[in-house]
Amino acid sequence: MRRLTSSLTTRLALAYGLATAAILVGMAAYLSSALSAQLEGRDESELVGEVLLVRHLLREVSSEAEIRADTHRFADIAMGHEGLILAVRTRQGEPLVTLNPRNESIPPLRVLPATTQPDKSLLQTWKPKNGVPSRGIAALGQLGDSDRAVEIVVLRDAGYRVALMREYRHRLLWATLCGAAVAAGLGFVLARRGLRPLRRMVAEAAAVTTSRLATRLDVGSAPAELRELAGALNDMLARLQDSFSRLSEFSADLAHDFRTPISNLIGQTQVTLAQSRGVAEYEGLLESNLEEYERLARMIENMLFLARADHAQVAMGVRVLDARAELDKVAEYFEAVAADRDVSLSVSGAATVRADQTLLRRAVTNLLDNALRHAPDGSAVGVSVERGPAAQGGVTCIRVVNAGPGIAPDALPHIFGRFYRADPSRRNSAASTGLGLAIVDTIMRLHGGSVTVRSAEGETEFSLQFPASAAPAAG
Repeated sequence: MRRLTSSLTTRLALAYGLATAAILVGMAAYLSSALSAQLEGRDESELVGEVLLVRHLLREVSSEAEIRADTHRFADIAMGHEGLILAVRTRQGEPLVTLNPRNESIPPLRVLPATTQPDKSLLQTWKPKNGVPSRGIAALGQLGDSDRAVEIVVLRDAGYRVALMREYRHRLLWATLCGAAVAAGLGFVLARRGLRPLRRMVAEAAAVTTSRLATRLDVGSAPAELRELAGALNDMLARLQDSFSRLSEFSADLAHDFRTPISNLIGQTQVTLAQSRGVAEYEGLLESNLEEYERLARMIENMLFLARADHAQVAMGVRVLDARAELDKVAEYFEAVAADRDVSLSVSGAATVRADQTLLRRAVTNLLDNALRHAPDGSAVGVSVERGPAAQGGVTCIRVVNAGPGIAPDALPHIFGRFYRADPSRRNSAASTGLGLAIVDTIMRLHGGSVTVRSAEGETEFSLQFPASAAPAAG
């Protein structure tokens, strides 16, 4: 049963069947109630009509003897009425006319005067042998023009009506079940035909492989209800294609960047071991190898940080920090490097920022390291911080600006990619892992902020935007 209901077509068919059954049950209940009320009203009207008819016939006779002599005249009026009991008797209870096919006991009823016009409100309840509550009426009828009267009792056994309604409901039940079954069958056929575009979409999606990520679902031919789904799947495929392409590029760049230091280590070691060397040469080899090991260690550390950030495993302690004090500490670390290259390093502005202290310093350190490596000798590198107005969200902005040739416009969209270098010749590759800006971008996303870059001939500016209520972003 569970496997059966796992089919959307089957679920829709069952829904059609249940909905139809609910509608038919409601209609059946209404029709049954209406018919029962109509039959009851007709029976009550017939009881009142029988009394009036017997009174009319009594006006045409002058004595009880005449009634006994022509009983069929009175009995005939009750013929053809299912469950009708008619009794005409004297005031002393002596029967004159009796029509009682089932020999029911005639109950004592309140007798209406001859001058009282009978109506439904004067009907009384009694119970025949079958125990079904029934209705009846008793009234006096005047003989001819005399002042003598006889008692008229008209009863209706409602048992026939109960049996009729039972049979009627039984047939309604079967009609409802058959109607629901037919509706479920038709619903299955219609649902199967209606879901054909979805099955076609499934076939198209199944044809997508790693070598066919450029395949897209046909949105134009999809029904309106599926166009949004097809569009979402196409967007997902586009993201997968982009991620797969970046992963392929990342793997290629990773292999290249690991191969270079490893090749250096192997080459230098092989050359040194080719013949006996002095202690100084071995020390130089070890120092050179140590530099390559340190570079490999930095690359591995950076890659581990990015991997943990991608899986939301970076512990963050966001708090309010003095942004100017943090920038001064980072700038102090780079003062010696800047002085060696005759680069002027300045810090300006004042503001607070909600951030993780370690990650903030790491982001600014990466930007300053990048700026100093690309700034020409004798130029200036500026670091500034400012707090935007509360009306605009109170964003804290940290900017790092350096002079230089600038970044090509076609390289700007990829500048924060992993192992991406805007310089095709990969100059300074020994000093850079190609992950610094990618780490900056990841740190800003962890804070719920962003990093942007603006570059023109002669100047490049990186800008970090920290929101006023920075909180760790979802992984």
